[in-house]
Amino acid sequence: MFEIQSEKLQFQKDNLILQKNISLDTDLDCFIILSSKNHNLCELIMKNSLDYIIDKISITETYEDFSIALENINAFLKTWKIDTDKEVKIDMVIWILNGNNLVFSNIWEASALLVNKDHEIIPLTEDNSNTFEFGFISNWKLSDGEVVIFTNTSSEKYLSESDILDGLTQDHNIDIFHQNITDILKTEITSENIAISNILYKKFDTFEASEENPYLTQAKEIGIKLLDNNFAKRTLASFQNIHEKIMNQSKLLKNVIFLCWISVCLVFLFSLVSTFVNITTEDKSKELSKSNLQAAKTYLSLASENLNNMDIFELHVTEAEKLIAEIESQQMFLNDISKIQDEIGILKKQFNKIESFRASTDNSIFESDLSNSIQIIKNNKKLYSIEKKGIIWPIITNNTPKTSLFSGLNDDEFFTKAVNIGTSIYLTTNQSRVVQFSKSGRFSFIDVSGQKTWQKHKDIASYGSNLYLLGQDNNQIYRHALSTKSFNKWDWYLKEEDLKQLWEILSISIDGGFYILKSDLSIVKFFRSPKYRLEGIVLNKLPKNYKNDGTSPIKIKAGVSLNYVYILMNNKVWVFQPNTTNKKNTTSLTYIGQIEAEQDKIKDFYVNRDGEALILSKKWIYKLNFEISNDKIIVR
Repeated sequence: MFEIQSEKLQFQKDNLILQKNISLDTDLDCFIILSSKNHNLCELIMKNSLDYIIDKISITETYEDFSIALENINAFLKTWKIDTDKEVKIDMVIWILNGNNLVFSNIWEASALLVNKDHEIIPLTEDNSNTFEFGFISNWKLSDGEVVIFTNTSSEKYLSESDILDGLTQDHNIDIFHQNITDILKTEITSENIAISNILYKKFDTFEASEENPYLTQAKEIGIKLLDNNFAKRTLASFQNIHEKIMNQSKLLKNVIFLCWISVCLVFLFSLVSTFVNITTEDKSKELSKSNLQAAKTYLSLASENLNNMDIFELHVTEAEKLIAEIESQQMFLNDISKIQDEIGILKKQFNKIESFRASTDNSIFESDLSNSIQIIKNNKKLYSIEKKGIIWPIITNNTPKTSLFSGLNDDEFFTKAVNIGTSIYLTTNQSRVVQFSKSGRFSFIDVSGQKTWQKHKDIASYGSNLYLLGQDNNQIYRHALSTKSFNKWDWYLKEEDLKQLWEILSISIDGGFYILKSDLSIVKFFRSPKYRLEGIVLNKLPKNYKNDGTSPIKIKAGVSLNYVYILMNNKVWVFQPNTTNKKNTTSLTYIGQIEAEQDKIKDFYVNRDGEALILSKKWIYKLNFEISNDKIIVR
């Protein structure tokens, strides 16, 4: 095992310092110190180094895997140098600790010193000044109590032998040692910011052979306490009197009494041993849980430092969750576990770029019983809430809207979807009928020419004066053009061979082309003109939680006036940025983030414009203002 203390000493110099401590496996740890005045290069090297190291260095082939990783890092550095035609000073050291086997390599002035058990100081690295790549790999077998000092600079420039040894206590307390070293460095006039890591290696079995087992010592102390009191002494005296009386009895009676006495003693002994074993086991379990709790906190600390690195973040969070689950199964430290679980939840939100907002009177437009509301929509600058049997409108802050019910619906019939076409709202029902709601507030059924009934459908969209239905059973997209008093007969869009490839479609939306959201959450874009084509959309930077948990409806929304694509899923509004503003040349969508309502469920949303959304819940309709900046959502 090892103890480590790391610190960045910022002296307002130009060089950027990056440090990473990563647990790769049980008893396999990686540590990186990196410094350069080129901040962009510094971050690129760290990212690439982690990519080459994580999940690639094994506990069985550590040296060989490390060598391959360094070759890859060197190749990256060479490519960067060729592309930029310049060489920049980089101080870097990478070290891997496999049990007590330490392997490491360095660039430029980054260095390592060893303080052995005889308090001798041994330089472990050579000066690689003016070297733009990793050279040889060093190897060292650590012994109990040895300390290694890693820095981004040549340690001898600022630390003398006495400086180093003065802080080394008899029991090799790494905290005291580290504090002494850093205190000295803080008084030095340095030419750069300094990173320092001090590691102390300890064996698991470091104890004196003559040292007594602590549990045995504990048992002895309990025994002494039990016997060293008046009650115990009186009890022993009584036993002595009984013993004398027994000795005066017949041989048969003495044998019977002796057997009974043996039985009592055995029962007592068994009880005593069981109690002691239970206490010992409980103590061991408590100590293990305490250790696991601290380890979980360490993993979370490492995860919080790697929010921008998916692999590292997931690795550390997963390990923390495993440890927490194990502690929870023992029913120990439950309050601490609850706090850590809350912290994990916060970190996952940060990692997945989830922004939360709370419904309040400040952002509320309308408050009522909206349990029967299925959708909100804006038409002619008026806001409507679509109910199962009618419409609440117009919804204006601080005004009471009216509710218009449609008596023409059957008892078991209700509205399911709504779209805008011109100044009217067109609604579909669960019985595949279409209803017009005019701007004057009147309902009327709308027929379709050349058809007895409308197609069974599961989603609708509109574009211009056309109504589009997504077929319930076949995923076909049907277009109906609006004529004077009705819609024209359907015109199908998708070819038969394409329908077979699409499988199940969940939702459609139109911005000049059709966004088609499939059941596997992949997205396809369809264009009918000027050339028929169906193109797969590449989804970039997707978070781990991009999956349907079935807690809310799924809808995709886009529009001619919108620069982003929005998806309602899992009670969150997901935001994606297209690769181009040209709606007909969209080839990819990049994940920006998610918006969720605290302690509420989102039933529907309407994007008025990028940066403003109207949100429907069971109780509220509220306006949400947000900003998208630097690939991040900020809720106002």
